[in-house]
Amino acid sequence: MASNQINISGWNNGGISDSRWSGLSDSLYRMVGVDPHSEPAVLKAEQKLKKDSGSIVTELVKYQVVSTNGRTYHFSSESGKIWERTSTGTWSLVHTTTPSVGEAKCLGAIEFNGYIIWATQSKLHRILATNAEGAEEWAANVEEDWQTFSRTNAFFHPMMEQNLNLYIGDSNYLAEWNADDGVFTPDALDLESCYNIKCLAKIGTDLAIGTKINDTVAKSSIFRWNTWSVSFTTSDEVNEVGINAFIQADNFLYVSAGHSGNIYSYDGERLELYRKIQGSYSPTATCHVNPDATTVLDNQVLVGVSNGTGNPCLSGVYRIGRHSRNYSWIMDLAYPISLRNGSNLVTSDVEIGSIVTLGQQILVSWKSGTSCGVDILDPDNKLDGAYIETRVMRPDRLTHSTFQKFTMAYNSLPAGTSLTLSYDKNYAGSYTTPTSSQVVDTDRKIITLEEGIEATALQLKVVFTCSSNSTPSLESLDVFLT
Repeated sequence: MASNQINISGWNNGGISDSRWSGLSDSLYRMVGVDPHSEPAVLKAEQKLKKDSGSIVTELVKYQVVSTNGRTYHFSSESGKIWERTSTGTWSLVHTTTPSVGEAKCLGAIEFNGYIIWATQSKLHRILATNAEGAEEWAANVEEDWQTFSRTNAFFHPMMEQNLNLYIGDSNYLAEWNADDGVFTPDALDLESCYNIKCLAKIGTDLAIGTKINDTVAKSSIFRWNTWSVSFTTSDEVNEVGINAFIQADNFLYVSAGHSGNIYSYDGERLELYRKIQGSYSPTATCHVNPDATTVLDNQVLVGVSNGTGNPCLSGVYRIGRHSRNYSWIMDLAYPISLRNGSNLVTSDVEIGSIVTLGQQILVSWKSGTSCGVDILDPDNKLDGAYIETRVMRPDRLTHSTFQKFTMAYNSLPAGTSLTLSYDKNYAGSYTTPTSSQVVDTDRKIITLEEGIEATALQLKVVFTCSSNSTPSLESLDVFLT
């Protein structure tokens, strides 16, 4: 490669960079809705998310249950409503929870020992999965107020099955239901009273317990418990406002903590900072991950990142993945929600409530403004408008460089698809459409643009235009300077 040529490729090696300027050698500033993994070294548009719930789901869902009866259940975080999705994709409201005491919004849900179980502030409720098909069966068979919490936490009742028992967080208590003898113990483990249990995960045969004190205390802990001792086994403290969610894969455990996009790795004893969701954070610009907004699809870890105040980062379903063990784990924003602003993707003012895996599909619940719903991967359509942005190129900050020519090498450009290049010159803050036309050389499979841009700093954006399930396949982007 000539010294006056910048080659941008290796999409699957770098992932999202740490900032506009810094990152791994092959990293990009933005990777939104693209697929760097299925065929290493080429970049394509991902399958898009489409709204599956129609107008049925009217509130943010923060917990979803994929049931053994072939249906899925979706629990409102705002009221007692429960929606059902059949295996053929038909949605309906099947029940509205009315607990005898406490608020009705759902704070945790699971299927365990044949029962669909969900929690409200003060009560646990259940129904046999085999008797929960449709509103009539729910009306006849639901068992509300099945058990009562001691602490009645108003925010979190995370649930996890471990060692054939069910464990449920309730403030600083961990409740247990032993399915063998039917005994419910509201205080199987108690932590220091300042802690609130926010999320749970399996680690071997033990439980990992993620906690939060409150919104003003930047101190939280993970406790590891073997499920039978009178106290926890180990603990590790981190200076963050809460452990948001456990991100669980086959052989490792990641942890989302605090409001500044920090993700830690957890080895069972200690937390170590792994990486940060790229963004510009401050006390008035925050993000978070909801406890049920993580899953695994095809051995790729998915994390639903929600913007809080200030929209400091792009929100949507991020992915930590790789093609195989021969490659490094990288992060990208794989799946923006289905909502559009005109033709533009919506990646701000979005909350991702929950993500679950349904076979080779995912269901993603979200809310943006007054709009909400549950999305599913569309197997028949790629994401039109997927895009990448390069890091800032600064050949010589003391003088203008002439970025003379740009080439995009592709191996496939199906009918009706295209790759469109634009640029941001000297931190203008928006992308400019070139005045010259792109020339497609179908013989060499190269798209060329000769523009002659004089700049001290230049950033490029490539947008993928798709046609149904057809997508361009990009090999490399080359920039030539004079």
